[in-house]
Formats: sequence, C-alpha cells, structure tokens
Amino acid sequence: MDLSISSAVLFLLLRFLTNNASEGAVTSQGESISPKWSADLRSAIGSGPIGVVTGGKGHEYEYKPKTSLWFTDNNTIVVTFVTRDSRDNPKLSHRDGPGESLPLRLRTVFVDAVSGLVKASPDWPAKSRLASIVAAHDGKFVAQTANELTLYSSDSAGLKELKKLQLPERQEIEWGAHPSPTGRNILFVASNLTTHSAVHWIWVETDSLQVVRSWEETQSGWVGISDNKIAMTKCVWFYNCEPNVEVKGLNTEWKMIASANRKNKPHPQFVNDDLIFLLGNPTRLIQTDGKLVFSESVSSEGCWWGGIYPSAGGQRFVIPSCKLKGHVEFLDLGGYDELKRIIVYDAPFQGRSHALDVKGPKIKELTLLAVSPDGTKLAILNGESLYAFDLPPLA
Repeated sequence: MDLSISSAVLFLLLRFLTNNASEGAVTSQGESISPKWSADLRSAIGSGPIGVVTGGKGHEYEYKPKTSLWFTDNNTIVVTFVTRDSRDNPKLSHRDGPGESLPLRLRTVFVDAVSGLVKASPDWPAKSRLASIVAAHDGKFVAQTANELTLYSSDSAGLKELKKLQLPERQEIEWGAHPSPTGRNILFVASNLTTHSAVHWIWVETDSLQVVRSWEETQSGWVGISDNKIAMTKCVWFYNCEPNVEVKGLNTEWKMIASANRKNKPHPQFVNDDLIFLLGNPTRLIQTDGKLVFSESVSSEGCWWGGIYPSAGGQRFVIPSCKLKGHVEFLDLGGYDELKRIIVYDAPFQGRSHALDVKGPKIKELTLLAVSPDGTKLAILNGESLYAFDLPPLA
C-alpha cells in the first residue's frame, strides 16, 4: 500500500480506534497453528530486494519491495523478489549507491512445501521493479515484467519457458493483473487512474497465454475475476455516483448484485466461479446472482495488506486477522500490524470453520499468504522469511 506521511498517520489512528472498538470481536475456538518449518531466503536471493519507486522527478518515494508467493502445485512453493544484477559484485546490495545503474533481475526461489528445502533459484531480466509471478496452477506459472508475460512450466525435469506475450506498451501505464482463484485466467487492466476515461482490459488464458478478449471501458473501483466472470465495486474512485458491486460475463452486461457505501467499500474477491466474498462490516458471502449465502455482522480486525486467499481447488479460503501493536498516540507512527489469527472457511461455506491463533514467530507488517490447491497447507512470506503451516483437515 502506497501511503504518504499524512495518510499513514490517519490510517494508524483509524486502525487504533477500530481495533479498540472491536477488541474481542473474533473469538478463538481454542485452536492454533505453528510453522511446520521456516526458511531464511536471503542466501537464495543473493543481493537484497529493491523497493518500488513512485512519484515524479524530485518527489520520488521508495516503498517496500514487490514480492509474490504461490503454490505451483500442492508440494511446491515459489517466491519472487526484484533485485539488481550483482553477479560481478556479489557483495552489492540495494543499499549501495553504485548498484542503481545495474539492470533489474526477477529472482525466483522454488521451495519444497514439505521439507522447506530450496529446489532451485533461477532469475530472469526484469523491466520493472513491479515484476512478479501473477498466476500459477498445475505446475505452470506466468511471470510479468512490465508489459511482457512469460509462461513457464516447472516439474521434476526442471524449468521450461513455454511462451511469451507482449501487452501493449504505453507511456505512464502499468498493467494490473487480476488472476482467477484457479490461476487459469488473468485479467489485465491498464491502471492509469489520472482520468475517468475508458482504459484497456485484456483477458488472458494462462495455459496457452492467448488473449481471449480485449476491450476498453472505465475502471471505477476494485476488480476481481473467476474463470468466466468479472466483479467490480463501481464508483469507489469516482464521487458523483453511489458504489455498488456489479458482475458481468465476458460477453454480458454489468448487473448489480450487492450494495456498498462510502464507509464500507468491499473489494469483490471470488472464492470459486459462483461465490464472491465481500470483506467489511457486515462481511458477506454472496452468489454471483446476488443471493446471500451468509453474513457476519462483526468482522475480524483484518490486516491492512490482507484480503481473502482461496485454494485453487475451491474448497477452502482463509483470511488473515491482525492486531495493531505498539504505542499509538496523537501523530505517532510507531504502531504496526501483527498477524494474530488465520480465519478458515470451508465448503459448503456456511460460516467460518476455524479461527487459528498463530503461534511462534511474530509476523509484522506487509505479508503475503498462499493456500495450496488442495487446501491443506498455508505459506506465509514476511520480508525474506518464508513459513509453512499445515491447516486442519477440510470440514
């Protein structure tokens, strides 16, 4: 999340008030999880990850590095970092000024999900600090570096490049990737939000890296997709209309399925082809025709970086729950989010199945989660530390 100093102050104050008001709202069911293993990936990465830079000349800000975390199958975890090419100077890190002229690399680390051992750590040229893996399933994955997509396969025989695809290259436009829960499809939206005009949308099938459909329309809020539908919370970023959650197929028109408001603007996230989860208060699980499956009037504290994380098999999804820690006084920036619980939902999704207290390491601030396709394992990436957990059996 890119925050200016003033908005960061406001964010921490709001989180402090929200957490104090909802203290105890989420009740543990007496269950907990601890890491099955942990791995420090710094030696596999080599040089240090570099941060994302935003802003114009003279007003640039460097934020945390862009990373990605996926299961390519039930037994393999893949993690990416963007670094400088320091092969001629292995001691060089992103903190060393001379490294700024070195080309970017997308460092990829494959880890055995059972043992925690690093299987391989290849790297490729990267055109952007935002390079990452944007979708994975059945041993295949798609890496995005700026407007270039590359499809790879990974199996016991090694890593193989299958195909490349170039998205249109336009100045001051970045392509935001929205993968389906299965990883079989990705929607790319040109994220130029400086105007209210229409932008380019491109739907890509992962297995073939083929463009299925390309069109232009306005993006006015958060987007999520399944393998055959698109959901958007419309009017979130515009202020002359009321926000609502709408759904459409690739060849159908938008249809409103749920209301939203200026205070509670849910990011629509698909659990599977038929169900959309809307975080908020209340938290809701709805069908794509708008029928309510269940509603929880009191939501978890949530994490500022979090959302929902579904298994590719569609039988489970999890939500991280954090607590704001540290002293939060007027204009004090000392507070931070700490991961406290993992809330688990299992099919047929009538409500939460488990509330798991996270034991062991303190996992703070920006964190990535991934659930294995069969829903039995959870991976957590915090900085350059990777943790693996066994989840309870499916309900």
